Amino acid sequence: MKRLLAGVCIAWVATSAMAAPKTTAMKATTSTNALWVTTGSIVSVSGAGLTAEQIETIKQQKLSNTTCMARSPKPADIQTAIGNTFGSCTFSKFGLAKTTIRATMKCNGTYGPMDADFVGSRGMMSYSGTNNAVFPNTGGNVYVKSVISGKISGNC
Repeated sequence: MKRLLAGVCIAWVATSAMAAPKTTAMKATTSTNALWVTTGSIVSVSGAGLTAEQIETIKQQKLSNTTCMARSPKPADIQTAIGNTFGSCTFSKFGLAKTTIRATMKCNGTYGPMDADFVGSRGMMSYSGTNNAVFPNTGGNVYVKSVISGKISGNC
């Protein structure tokens, strides 16, 4: 009798295990577009006639931009993300190599017109760089150096 009960229990466990639904891992949905978030700061300011207070006020300005672009961006996408961070920009030069970015641009942004040179690096999911800008001013040019970095921060 014990053998019969043991046999029934084993058969029941085996049947239950075979009848149990299999679980499969769900593959995460990946969008072809990604939300690239760019942030930055002004690291140095100089120019004839600027007071210490004016320099400090300029340095406190934060740079930021969010751009929806391809997860594997084309050169035009990266150009747009960088340009949008500084305002409405027109590029006279834009070079993109495997890991580097170089650009020369004229921008009209919140702080007026500027001429700028951008040099940076890029990876599959991020980029960063330094921007050297010249703002024309009645008292003489104002020179502003900023750093920015961008990375994927979700789907869009």
